[in-house]
Amino acid sequence: MKIHCSKEVLSQGVQTIQSALSARTTLPILLNFLMETENSKVKVVSTDLEMGVKHYIGAEVESDGSITIPAKKFSDILHSLPDGQDVELSVDAGGKVQLKCGRSRFGIIGAPKSEYPILPEFNKQNAFEAPAGLMGEMVRKTIFAASSDETRHVLNGVFWSAKKGVLEMVATDGRRLAVMAKKIAPKDKDFQVIVPTKILSELLRLLTTFEIKPDSTQKMLVGVTENQVAFQLKDTTLLSRLVGGSFPHYEQVIPSKKDIIVTVDTKELLAVTKRASLCAVDRGGSVKYTLRKGALQIAASSQNLEFNDELPVDYSGEEFQVAFNPQFVSDALRHVDTATVSLGLTTPVNPALVEPVGEADYKFVVMPMRI
Repeated sequence: MKIHCSKEVLSQGVQTIQSALSARTTLPILLNFLMETENSKVKVVSTDLEMGVKHYIGAEVESDGSITIPAKKFSDILHSLPDGQDVELSVDAGGKVQLKCGRSRFGIIGAPKSEYPILPEFNKQNAFEAPAGLMGEMVRKTIFAASSDETRHVLNGVFWSAKKGVLEMVATDGRRLAVMAKKIAPKDKDFQVIVPTKILSELLRLLTTFEIKPDSTQKMLVGVTENQVAFQLKDTTLLSRLVGGSFPHYEQVIPSKKDIIVTVDTKELLAVTKRASLCAVDRGGSVKYTLRKGALQIAASSQNLEFNDELPVDYSGEEFQVAFNPQFVSDALRHVDTATVSLGLTTPVNPALVEPVGEADYKFVVMPMRI
């Protein structure tokens, strides 16, 4: 194999696939990535056996071939090279990679493609097209509520449900829940799967790299099978196994009735909650929200600190007090794009519903804390 490529394009290609490299592995080959020529292009591939990334880079192919290269060392070498330079990469019969850039020469011992796991192919026949920016927004507004506790593996992903043209995404860690639905799935698609947070985080990173905003017209391909999910965006394909198991019956957690509904300025409530969190106990501390006539009072205290503030609200009922983890409230409000937010409450021990005013397809539920 022999290729010519700019240092920047090669660096960006290796960076794109690095997320799937295994940090903790008993298989040394998984510390490598695969590079091979395909139809006059250069393909780079990485996998940790759970997730894989495939990316095509623009390069001049002089002769075809394949090799797996230690990813960390190769990335370090590329970073050390001067910007704006061309790189020549060749592989000899013994599997040694020769990298030339200007007067610099590197020799790297690679391993043959035959030792590398085979990445499944993206089945485009069953895939559907979706707006990339909107998919990213749905992931961003739900993934933060997923659990990172590995003992509850079914909560280590975002639940996807497609029915009658509507795609719904749900994430929960048992103490809070985020749900968003949009009409972006084909009407013939009907599935319920749990997509791991790792591949979704990688999808968000890819959208940021390509500078794709929520209102972008850029399309992406999404493939969902019985045990795999795949995304194809421009020259990059992400594949992952799905999370096994049954997702909890989340519909039961979303309050169906709200005895108290108040509307608050989103940015003001976020700012005052952040200030209150400075005075709550470091971990697991609560902030008290008290509704009085015409005002929402926010208070917090710890051994050495106290905080009090209030916001004007349209409320004329009896005094009502509830406590929440301020991080959960802040996380919800950070993902609200509307100027005002609706708080739906029943009792101090029942879940509260946070909804953007004027945006019916996004909801956030947070469990209260004992006062």
